[in-house]
Amino acid sequence: MPIVPAGGLVLVTGANGYVAGVTIQKLLDAGFKVRGTVRSIEKNNWMLDHYGSNFTLVEVPELSADGALDEAVKGVDGIANVASSVAFNPDPDAFIPPVIKGAINVLEAAAKEPSVKSVVYTSSQAACIHLEPGKPYSITPETYNEGCLNAAWTWEDKDDKSMTRMLVNYECAKTASEKNSFEWVEKNKPHFTFNSVVPNVNFGTMVSLENTGFPSSSSLLKMIWEGNTMPAFMIPPEWYVDVEDTALLHIAALTQPDVQNERVLAFGGRFNYNEILDLFRKLVPDRAFLKDIDEPPSDQGTVDNSRGTELLKRLGKPGGFSTLEEAITKWVPFILKSENMDLPETAADRLRKSLEEKT
Repeated sequence: MPIVPAGGLVLVTGANGYVAGVTIQKLLDAGFKVRGTVRSIEKNNWMLDHYGSNFTLVEVPELSADGALDEAVKGVDGIANVASSVAFNPDPDAFIPPVIKGAINVLEAAAKEPSVKSVVYTSSQAACIHLEPGKPYSITPETYNEGCLNAAWTWEDKDDKSMTRMLVNYECAKTASEKNSFEWVEKNKPHFTFNSVVPNVNFGTMVSLENTGFPSSSSLLKMIWEGNTMPAFMIPPEWYVDVEDTALLHIAALTQPDVQNERVLAFGGRFNYNEILDLFRKLVPDRAFLKDIDEPPSDQGTVDNSRGTELLKRLGKPGGFSTLEEAITKWVPFILKSENMDLPETAADRLRKSLEEKT
């Protein structure tokens, strides 16, 4: 099966996102050229100077629109479909179908473009299992969150706008998008390789703090740093992954000839928030932080991350996945730098404010 060649052109959807930004940087560092999609070039033109001459932008206002990517894929060797809606919505009809349509649109566009050799889809732990704190579970590359596919559409309280309700919709959207993508590939047998990367909570480095603020899961660390315990109950203790490991596994999925039709699990290890607080105290000993949190039970799951470990070693990381301390150590300089900055508001900030207003 074909692979993206050295120095090839890779399209990255949702280029202004957290995982996408780090993936773009890793691709550029490895000598690839990158074309990123954003909803608005005007709002994201900072990316052109930041990433340099081997990076370009293309505007795709709505990934789920018919033919949305037909022009964006012209001439590309590979596609990293990292874009994912973070507009959490309690209405499954409004949220789930567009996410699925966007994933299939990428495959249909790639099928029309002969130059495309490989496509990778960014999935999520949410597509594997609905976590219940303290309850044992096991995840392998064959594990799908089948329960959410029914729950999202049969929720008893139609007026429920809780975070739990919105998370079930998110789980359903990610599960259905990934499953439908593999089914589409099996049915249509396109000329390109297809894989998915399945990360859990991403921690670690940032791309451009002054332009992105603390997006996505990086905002969980920021809240804990500031003394807000909400993350411990919104995203209870589970598994983390260094965001750079997630990015490298996308590159592996695009470039390694033996990675074909695979789900690559990007799970580094278990974490809890008291461990994170201990690391904050170790890394910044002159700063006062929260005392230990009375948080939910520690994660009891097992994950077969052996394939991800193998691929990371192949791409130059002898130890495989980063430790939690390594990931947090990469993040701390950004929070220290931010204390003298006026940062842009993120979707994560807006979600946090919305939840605080309800409590």
